[in-house]
This record gives sequence, C-alpha cells and structure tokens, in this order.
Amino acid sequence: MTIVIGLPPHERGDAAARIGVMLAAAGGEDLLVVVVAPNPWPSTAPLDDEFRAAQDKIVNQSLDRAREIIKDQVPVTYIVEAARSVATGLIQVAQKHDASTIVLGSSARGVAGVVSLGGVAERILHSLDIPICFAPAGYSGTSNARLTRITVGFGRADHDSGLLASAAARADELHLRVRVACFAVRPAIAHGTIEKSAEGLVVGEWADKVRFDINHSLRSTGFDPNRAETVIGTGLSWGDAIAAIKWDPGDLLVIGASASAVSRFFLGSHASKIVRNSPVPVMILARARSGSGST
Repeated sequence: MTIVIGLPPHERGDAAARIGVMLAAAGGEDLLVVVVAPNPWPSTAPLDDEFRAAQDKIVNQSLDRAREIIKDQVPVTYIVEAARSVATGLIQVAQKHDASTIVLGSSARGVAGVVSLGGVAERILHSLDIPICFAPAGYSGTSNARLTRITVGFGRADHDSGLLASAAARADELHLRVRVACFAVRPAIAHGTIEKSAEGLVVGEWADKVRFDINHSLRSTGFDPNRAETVIGTGLSWGDAIAAIKWDPGDLLVIGASASAVSRFFLGSHASKIVRNSPVPVMILARARSGSGST
C-alpha cells in the first residue's frame, strides 16, 4: 500500500512529510511524495518559459526539503505531477497509485499549532473517499517520532456509524493503543443563575451516559472496552474542551465524516470545529451511511 504526501512549496510541506513518515513506519507502507506543478493558463510561449523556470526551482526546493526529513526511514518515491491545479494533480496521483491515505499540511493562513483546512484540502475531502490525514500548522515532531496511540473523536453520529470499528481495526494494524474522546462546550452562564454544584452534576451525568454509549459501541464491534481508555473534554470553547485532555506527541486523532450524493466526505459542524482545534495530526475516516448526521 502507498501513502501519498502532497507537498506545497517551501517549508509548508515539512509537517506533512513528518506525519507521512510516522504513518508509513507504523503501517509498513511505502511513501509517494508529490509536488504538483500547475500548468500556466492562458498559455503564452515566452511567459511559459519564465513561469516553468521559476516553478522548477520551487518544486526542487520542496523535494529537497522532503528528502532531508524522510531520508531512508521508509521506502519512498518522489514525483512531480503536472495538472491544471494542485487539488486535481493530487487526486490524479491518488487514483493512479491506489493510495491508502493522503497526507496534507495545513493552510498557509492557519494558526500555528492547530489544523487548518485550505481550499486544496476541502476539494480533496469532497472528491475522494480514502482516509485523509492533516498535519497541524508548524508541526515539527522529532527525527525519531513514532505514532503510539489513536484517539477517536466520538460524537452523537458515531454510535452506529462504524467509526469505532474502523479506528480500532486501524489501530490493530498499526499496533497502536486506542483512546476514545468526547468533547462538549458548556455555554457561558451568567453569574448567579446556576449553582456550580448543579452544573457539575449535569456534566457528570452526561459524562456517565457518554461512557456507557462508548462502551456499548465498542462491544458491538467486538472490541473489548477494557482495551480503550475513555476521556471527556469540556470547556467554554472547542479549543478549551480539546485542550482539557492530555495529548502526547505520538497521538493521531481520528474523526468520522459523512457522505452524500454530491460529496465523498463532509464534516458536521462539531466535527469541523474539533478538526480545526486539534493540536495533533488528524485523520478523517468515512462513516457508514446508516450513521450519517452531524457531529
């Protein structure tokens, strides 16, 4: 199987290269590192030569940076794909090479330390139904970093969606530990309108119900709930809720996406907020159609 890494220009591709190596090393897969060289349009011969010369320089710089990061850690091939757009080129490569996963970095306009989805990422999400992994902006890792745990983001659409079964199977394939996380945002309450003890009781009851649902879903997939840690993150914002649980350098967050007649993957409003606040790499997996809905 082959993991495709889509490299943007300059250092923005470093994070994707690092995550790709970690995934390939864990699963014993090959890497295919791709830089897409968009064709100039409209075509004008004198300008084409200048455009391609500048483009070749950028492409070679991107590939050289990736070679420095990947070295000989895993089997890897480097290619340049000509296409009318970056998204089109990556989709072509993924389909041509029967990719198992696509790895992308975050948008250049994103906030350092969290995942940010740009136009290329959105287009690929809507066009392919294979797992897609996103690296947080500026993700550095270490030269010997390894994946150690899959954390499944569990929402109300995931009870019968097959997400836990898919994530648990992926964890077994990669010899990783499994953790299931549920996140909730508590609305800011005006001072004096509710006792803190009462609020704590409501949150506690909700957390107990969530743990019961998670254990039930795990059992229904044949996975022993005792093998999976369950954590609850709450806060006044999605960023606070996600930061409320401990994240390790070897974590991979797995989120479920639904499908429709016009889009291979689409993220519910809650799932999208979780992805965009994640401090660790995120992998998007398809939910079963019977479990479609917003998370």
